[in-house]
Formats: sequence, C-alpha cells, structure tokens
Amino acid sequence: MDGDITYLTLQGLAVGSLYGMIALGVVLIYKTSEVLNFAHGNMGMFITFCCYTLMEKHMPRIIVAVNSFSGGGGGIEGGLPLTLAFILILVIIFISAFILGAAIEFFTLRPITKWKVILFIAATLAGCIFFLIRSNMPAFYSCLIFFIFFVIEFFTMGPAKEPTQLGLIVVTIGLWLALDGVASSRFGTQDHALPNPMGPENFKMIAFWNIEVSQLDLIILVITALLIVLLFFFFRFSKVGTAMRATSQVESAARLMGIKTKRIFALTWGMSSVLGAIAGILTAAKFYLNTNTMLFPFLKAFAAATMGGLTSLPGAIIGGWILGITENLFGFYVSMDLKTPFAFLVIVIVLCIRPSGLLARHYVKKV
Repeated sequence: MDGDITYLTLQGLAVGSLYGMIALGVVLIYKTSEVLNFAHGNMGMFITFCCYTLMEKHMPRIIVAVNSFSGGGGGIEGGLPLTLAFILILVIIFISAFILGAAIEFFTLRPITKWKVILFIAATLAGCIFFLIRSNMPAFYSCLIFFIFFVIEFFTMGPAKEPTQLGLIVVTIGLWLALDGVASSRFGTQDHALPNPMGPENFKMIAFWNIEVSQLDLIILVITALLIVLLFFFFRFSKVGTAMRATSQVESAARLMGIKTKRIFALTWGMSSVLGAIAGILTAAKFYLNTNTMLFPFLKAFAAATMGGLTSLPGAIIGGWILGITENLFGFYVSMDLKTPFAFLVIVIVLCIRPSGLLARHYVKKV
C-alpha cells in the first residue's frame, strides 16, 4: 500500500508538472501584459504537431545528414545520430515556437501601425507565393487569398487602435479556434503516437527502493526542475528578466526608465510559446497526440494557475502539483470518473479561503 501511494504520488507529481509548465506560460503572459491567453494550449498543440511532422517525415534525412557530417557511425534506428537529430529538431521547434508566440503578439494584440500593416501584407504575400510554388495553385487563387487577408486586416484589425483587455481575451479565443481548425484540417482528428525516440515503447519502468517509476515521468520531473531553476536565475539575475519584472509591475514607469516594453511583451509571448511547446511534446509522449491533446491539460493548468495565484510563477507550479497529485490519488482510491470534479472542488475550497490564490498578494483598496 505504501508503494502504491508513493507510485501514485510520483505519477501525480509528473502529471501536475505538465499542468505547471502550461500554467507557467499562462502566468508569464498575464503577469506581464494582463492578457489571459486562451490560445496557449492550442499553440502548444500546433507546435507539437509540427514536431511530429518533422520526426515522422524528415527524421531519416536529418540522421543521414548528421551521419555524413560526423563521418558515419550509428544507424537510423538508434545511436548518437538519432539523438543528435532529435536535438536538432527540438532546437528548430523551440525557435519556431518562439517566433509563433512573438508573431501572435505583434500581429494580433498590438495597436495598428504603418509598419505592422506592411509586415502583415508582406507575410501574406510571401505565404501566397509559397503555396503557389508548392501546390501549383493558379495565380488567380493566390491573388484572391492575398486580397482576402488584406480585407481582413483593413476592416477587422485596422480599427483596433486601442483594444480593451476584454477585446484581447476574445482575440486569444479566436486564435484558439483558428489553430484548432487549421490543425484538424491539416493533421486530422485521429490519435498519433510520437515516433522514436519519444514513442511510448521507448520508456520503460524502472525501480528505486521497490518503487516503480516510469522513465518518462522521471524525465518530466527533471525537465520541470530545470525550468524552475532556469526561470529563477533568469528573472533574478539577468537584465532582461529584471526588465520583464519591472514591466509587469508598472508598464508606464518601466517605459519612462528606458525599457522597450513592446519588445518585452514579444519576448514574453515567445517564452510562453516555448513553454507550451515543451509541455505539448511531453504530454503527447505521455498520452497521444490529437487536436484535443492540450484541451483538458490547459483547462486544468488554468485552474492550477488560478489556485496558485495568476501573478505568481511558483504558485503556478505548486498549483499544478496539488491538482495532479489530488486527482491521481482520488481517481485510484475513490472514483476515476470523479477525480477531475474532486480536484476542481479542492481548488474552489482553496479560492474561498484565499481568493487571490495561494502565493499571490491580496491587495485591499482603501477608500
């Protein structure tokens, strides 16, 4: 029984760490720009599908390239070239995730400027040319797509000179649905298993002091610990981290002190997108990859972030751990069907006692 409790606790801790990683991305954006990003989960899902495509279709060619670069050694199925190719794919994916997050912040959440319109038109034109070359699409349809995007930009995004916080939240919900639609049409709605070396057959059970633990759960816990340490040193000791903390406290004062707050917002969205990509890849490795892979983890992560305090990065991780362990223990000992409602009941009780969350400060306005 003790072994069961320890095993279930470690398993819940690993699942809670995934919630915590997703919650970190949500809190990072909310803390800096006060925008609740409801598209965060689907951003991670979309990037994970890009990672899956690279691993499924291009991994052999990347391994051959790595082999030729390193002078041979190792095969397609395993060895150092496979590891190096996987690391190279992760680097490409994380850079792409950062660009996606920064681009979303730039194109959809900032007030319209002349340069933004020019970049939007240039990006749309480049996309039309790409599709024209890759799919032999008639020039008429490419011009039609360009015209449609230009009209969308002019009539819907152009008037949003000073969007409200509620408007920005609606924009993120629109992004959520748009990413879901694109992923469904491009990748389908069936389940996908990540290929080697992230496939489920690659992770075995290992034993410590008669307690069995999944290798993947250990990897998730180690990555979570590394992210916590990395973020702590980044925000505590780096100039960019200090600028992000200053921007999150009083944006106008940070701007007066010479901090380029718009760049800070783009950087925040990029970092949040990378966190979503890491969580998405690990979630797909633990379960399966489909268009709903990040739906429930995101909802639970959002609840965990609220319980921990929407402005507290440590609170996001702790909230995720509490939620993961609670639902895992309750699901095993009481009812699997009621584990999620019970976990949310715990969150409601915590928020009744501490409305601002476990680690967020509760400000009392004096009148």
